[in-house]
Formats: sequence, C-alpha cells, structure tokens
Amino acid sequence: MSPNTAQSLITLYHLIHIPVTLLIDSSVIIPKQYHLNLTNILVNFHVSQNKDILLLYPQTWFKTFIFIECIFQLPLFIYFIWKHNKREFDTRYHAWSLIYGFNASFTTFVCMMHIIFEGSLFGLLKLEIVKLVGIYSPYLIIPSIILVRSLHHLR
Repeated sequence: MSPNTAQSLITLYHLIHIPVTLLIDSSVIIPKQYHLNLTNILVNFHVSQNKDILLLYPQTWFKTFIFIECIFQLPLFIYFIWKHNKREFDTRYHAWSLIYGFNASFTTFVCMMHIIFEGSLFGLLKLEIVKLVGIYSPYLIIPSIILVRSLHHLR
C-alpha cells in the first residue's frame, strides 16, 4: 500500500471516528436527559444487536477512557484531518499521532480484555464475545498502525 493511500485511510478513520465519539461513545458520560434522539437510536440499536457490555454496564474505568477520548482524542481527530488536508506531516503531526496511537490502542486493548475475561459474567456467550471483540478490533488495529508509522517517522 502506498504511503498516500495509507494516510488517506487513516484520515478516513479519523473522519468516521468523530461521529462515533460524539454520538455513541460519549453517551456513557453525558447524562441521558441531554442525549440527542439520534444518540439513543444508535446506542439502543448497537446494544440490542451486539450486547455491548461496555455501553450496557459502563464501569468507572471505561467512563474515564471515554472522557479522555472526548477531551483529548476528539480534538486530535480534527487536527489530523486538518494536517492531512494541508499535506503537512511534520514532526509535530507524528508526535501527536504517536501519543494518540498509544492511547487509543492501549485503551481499546483494555476494553477487549474486559470483554474477553468478564463477558461471560455479564451473560455473554462465547460467540457474542467473539463478535464484540471483532467490532472493537479496528479500534485496536488502526491506532496500532498509526503508532508504528509514527515511530517510524520520528526515528
């Protein structure tokens, strides 16, 4: 894959992640009375289809991860898209990408381990655990790729 194609796919990931953060993930830290109707529809659909225990039973650690996502990662998505549009992939861009890649891959890894090791305690069957881990996998894989690419550019 060419560097331009890879960068475009990463930018697409950031674009897609903005509404996911605003409409779904943030629902665990924003009081329900302030949810948009669209948020309720999306979250209810996702939970009913995928039995997402992270959204159904949000633990304090998960709420902390989501708070970090909303305060730290969301502005970075906009920054990354802006830098992509300017074709400006300087040291600062790669430093922020490194930090983002580590943070996002680490927090997603923790979420996936919770699903794998605790999912059955919340009534998930093995197939449901595999399905849910599969849904979260891109949020581990893509930030990991971002992390490795950033390390490569910064060395």
